[in-house]
Amino acid sequence: MEFLSIWDIVLIPVYLIIIFLFANRIKQKNRLQHPEYNFYTWGLLAKIFGAISVCVIYTFYYEGGDTTAYFKSAVALSKLLFKNPEAYFSIFFGNLSPENYSFFDSTTGWPYFYNDAKAFAVVRFVSLFTIFGLRSFYLTSILVAVFTYIGIWRLFRFFYVLFPRLKKELALSILFVPSVIFWGSGILKDSFTLSAAAWLTYSFYKIFIKKEKIIVNVIASLLCVYILISLKPYIFFSLVIAMLIWLTFNRLHKIKSFFIRAIMLPFFIIIIWGGGSYLIFQIGSTIGGDYSSLDKILEKAQITQDDLKKEYYQGNSFDIGSFEPTLIGVIKKSPDAIVAGLYRPFIWESRNPVMLLTGIENFLLLILTLYIFFRVGPFFTFKSISKDTVILFCFIFSITFAFSVGLSTSNFGALVRYKIPAIPFYLAGLFIINYRYNRLNKQKTKKENTAIFN
Repeated sequence: MEFLSIWDIVLIPVYLIIIFLFANRIKQKNRLQHPEYNFYTWGLLAKIFGAISVCVIYTFYYEGGDTTAYFKSAVALSKLLFKNPEAYFSIFFGNLSPENYSFFDSTTGWPYFYNDAKAFAVVRFVSLFTIFGLRSFYLTSILVAVFTYIGIWRLFRFFYVLFPRLKKELALSILFVPSVIFWGSGILKDSFTLSAAAWLTYSFYKIFIKKEKIIVNVIASLLCVYILISLKPYIFFSLVIAMLIWLTFNRLHKIKSFFIRAIMLPFFIIIIWGGGSYLIFQIGSTIGGDYSSLDKILEKAQITQDDLKKEYYQGNSFDIGSFEPTLIGVIKKSPDAIVAGLYRPFIWESRNPVMLLTGIENFLLLILTLYIFFRVGPFFTFKSISKDTVILFCFIFSITFAFSVGLSTSNFGALVRYKIPAIPFYLAGLFIINYRYNRLNKQKTKKENTAIFN
């Protein structure tokens, strides 16, 4: 078999044992002071299981796809490192010139995606892992899973420190959601972007909210921003919007006087939002193309949606309806887009076993949403969102992101992958609201009991 040899069967257990021993050592070293590390090994094993599952599904069920093409291209690029290191590093840092492409030959192989800078960014990143993975598809995928787990684990720790009583719910939200494990673990864009978004959230919190280890977290943030912009800039833009709102309300909540808060609000908007908007537009102009202006972003969303409806997607297309590429046009479509980005495909829309599993997961997510919303009530829900800046951030990012994905995607195969960055934040937000409601009820019950006995 092309992607699974006898050496893979021998070496995979060896790699897994080594990884498990290191992970277990990290767990034992930290678990006494940081109880959340009891989940560390299980989360990593779930991530590795997801990566191996991607390998199996893509080689035996789909018989190839973008993940195998990324791997083959990364192998070709890694071979170039030993043949022409100067050309390799030039390509690795983004110089995709015709001259550099000419250095590939029959001894290295020729990579795919060379004319697509965002797709080839995956090739550039993965080429390093192919070296340590001995150019094995399975071993390389496992190493990618281990590396991208860093960001996921930091996101879990971020939430756990704030809400330690929700350890099981947060572990489920961030470490053990099946679709996130599967699509966010293999040699795919989504593995890197999900990890980068999670890590950037953690670093942002450390820099601007806690003001701890600023230099280390600034460096980590720059790496995450580079990964996101290289692969999927729209994730970065959605995060920036949510982070600006988070920071604005975090600063306002620290001001006790309502009168002073009202006076300071315009200044916060001007300073934080003005600076943030300038950053977004500057980055968009630097990226160019579809991200150089709001009009081009909207036009790109419309074009992408129309393309994904084409017949060659084999019946996996869906349609939320056409829209005009204007601000008013997309706002009118926002309810349909958000529902699609969070809850579709529905179970009855599934066309294959993989899609059916996603449909079941989406159904459970919808039931959980309705249960919590109707249990706590709309007033308590919106009150919690307005008072807790972390809940506010979770919902602003997840809903904004789900909207952008649901608006621009009309193919279920793409949708189930694109949506995964929203799921951990959305689930965490739901569980935190439910926790606050339970705590409030316990406090009321305690007061009532105290009043009765007194």
